[in-house]
Amino acid sequence: MKKTKEMVGRAFSAVTVFVLVLTALSCRISYSGLSNSDSSSTQTERLYRTQESAAFSEMTVNGTSYDKTGEVVIVPKGDAADISMTDDSSWSSYYGGITKPFKGVFLKNRNVTLSPFVMGLYEVTQELYAAVLSDDAEVIPDPANFNSNSNTGEVQNRRPVEQVTWYDAVYFCNALTKKTMTENDCVYTISEIRRNSIPGSITNAIVMMDISKKGYRLPTETEWEFAARGGNPAAETWKNAYAGNQTENTPANFPVFKNDVGLNNYGWYTSNSGKKTHEVGLKTANSLGLYDMSGNVREWCWDVYDVNTLGNASAYAAADGKVSNPVGAVSGPYRVLRGGSWNGFSYYCAVSFRGGLTPNTKRDNIGFRLCRSTQ
Repeated sequence: MKKTKEMVGRAFSAVTVFVLVLTALSCRISYSGLSNSDSSSTQTERLYRTQESAAFSEMTVNGTSYDKTGEVVIVPKGDAADISMTDDSSWSSYYGGITKPFKGVFLKNRNVTLSPFVMGLYEVTQELYAAVLSDDAEVIPDPANFNSNSNTGEVQNRRPVEQVTWYDAVYFCNALTKKTMTENDCVYTISEIRRNSIPGSITNAIVMMDISKKGYRLPTETEWEFAARGGNPAAETWKNAYAGNQTENTPANFPVFKNDVGLNNYGWYTSNSGKKTHEVGLKTANSLGLYDMSGNVREWCWDVYDVNTLGNASAYAAADGKVSNPVGAVSGPYRVLRGGSWNGFSYYCAVSFRGGLTPNTKRDNIGFRLCRSTQ
């Protein structure tokens, strides 16, 4: 239900920061500005409990607040997450094959630094999409194919928006930023926009990103997977196949069996979706409180897709071998999609499964999730 109230912005709980250095056989992760006076297990519990509590309230647009639009801190403001993978256990614990798209971006010898950011707890809903774009004459504010016949007890307009191109998603991010912040805070510069009709979807444009700005944006692929895995490479849950739970299938059978009991309570996919999307946030969340990171709709990320996640290996070989805020391939025809969907087999919902489509693609199993930089 919409609730009209005075726009007061977003308040979040104060976060007490301690210096933390975590080590594990599979990786090393450190947060700058955090104390290592406790044991690793105690420090881990403290940090991630603090992160989970640092949640932002529902989003307010034009004086109206909308349910299921909250956010959560993934990397705390004032810190940076340094992740150094020393083996391939992030994917080999559940996948025994050799196909690259199943292995994710956190591969052996990959060293990454992520700057502070927050992420939407939910996929963008049909309700929020319409609220932001309903006054834009060039846009279809209700593009979803699944715009009726929701399951009993589910709220129709809180199903994820779909049938949006990658260009539509970044356009929405700027539109939301303008309504809740200022135009100067927009992350994207979008020019030479072409649509398939007026009103209609964007089929081509030139898009530039300034990730240092505080406006809404799509997550990078590395941010997405880091959050989907729970944001803690030292935890056993980092090795889960799905966002929040481990597969019940063996590594040898994981990419063979289309169904997985381990996914049933955590995501909507071909075996339990009834051939349609569902209201966001009804399945069990992962350890960071993020819902539907496995299943419901696939989610656009910023990155250009490259089947070889270490295609820019020279960057990792230089200096300290660490890449800050990686954004994928330099060029290419496809943009990254993550998370699996209502009509996908269980293994396509794995946190490590990578896919890509041309940015002018729109389907009823593709949506997106919001992200913001907070440094």
